Amino acid sequence: MHTPEHAIPARQRAQITAAGVTVLRGATRVLADVDLVVSPTSRIGIVGENGRGKTTLLHTLAGTIRPDEGSVRRIGTLGLAEQEMSAAPGATVGTAVSQAIARPLAALTALDTAAAALAAGGAAAGEHAAAETVYAEALEAAQALDAWDAERRVTVALEALGAETDTGAPLDRLSVGQRYRVRLACLLGADHDFLLLDEPTNHLDRSGLEFLTAQVRQRPGGVVLVSHDRALLADAVETIVDLDPTPDDRPRVYGSGYAGYREGRIAERARWEQAYERQRAEAARLQESLSSAQNRLVSGWRPEKGTGKHARATRAGGLVQSVHRRQEALEAHAVTLPPPPQAFGFPDLTAPAGIELLTVDGVGVAGRLAGPVSLALSRAS
Repeated sequence: MHTPEHAIPARQRAQITAAGVTVLRGATRVLADVDLVVSPTSRIGIVGENGRGKTTLLHTLAGTIRPDEGSVRRIGTLGLAEQEMSAAPGATVGTAVSQAIARPLAALTALDTAAAALAAGGAAAGEHAAAETVYAEALEAAQALDAWDAERRVTVALEALGAETDTGAPLDRLSVGQRYRVRLACLLGADHDFLLLDEPTNHLDRSGLEFLTAQVRQRPGGVVLVSHDRALLADAVETIVDLDPTPDDRPRVYGSGYAGYREGRIAERARWEQAYERQRAEAARLQESLSSAQNRLVSGWRPEKGTGKHARATRAGGLVQSVHRRQEALEAHAVTLPPPPQAFGFPDLTAPAGIELLTVDGVGVAGRLAGPVSLALSRAS
């Protein structure tokens, strides 16, 4: 869990701007020329195959990864939820909650101190005026952080996500899924300007997913999330950044939610296939032109008898140059094959109808299943 250095939310002034962001890993270009603006009303989903740079983009927006090219500018506070939450020795659920809302709690403490100083009064008018200024500033900071409601927000999120609510429970004794829910609840309750989530539906049940979806849709700040969960993308996201391969290796940004993304992907692939067919036709033409030039060089360049040596040499050189030009043109004409669309299907089953293919007897998973589960899967008749 990562939080930024900024202490006070920027609210409507908040913004994350990525311009021409490129990230390299050795000789591999993980991200190429990414442009993205995240505002307080943004609901952005990042999708793509594994290894395409989704998590890298999220960390680059957060500032934990520095781009090799381009820049990222941030105004406001943000919280980053990584896929794994480490548990320091001795850390408890209460520790995680206190760290998540440290600024609101500190703001309330500062306000109480300022109020006590103001109530105590001072002999000099200047001292009283200074105490009033300190109190006004402390009050403004507490209001900006909505500090009085911070603990309640985290408690509500812990309960709604099915997370451990015992503040004394050691984090290192919780399962990976339980720690995940604690971390997510802390971030949802922290009320940052921006929330950056990496696969947030991992380890969530149906009710937890419904709560998360509602939080993403209604929170006042911006959200950027990496997810393979189509339900979350369809219900909560308005813009999708697609990092899958494209003809120019640049990411595509689609509006109108998940439906707009699907329509855009279909149209993008159709354009790519059309361009590929044109490339193939041009490559065939160039190959034919090269073959013709090579044939003329081998047998067709000899001039009529009586032609001088200088004329023969001049004509031969021209044919050689023609072959070289056609070879260069063919080599420069790259034909980029669109990747085949991913397909999912079940294999043909040879087992007779009614035969049990899978049997599960009394299976339980701590933190995931409420009780033992038994089932049998058979081939339909």
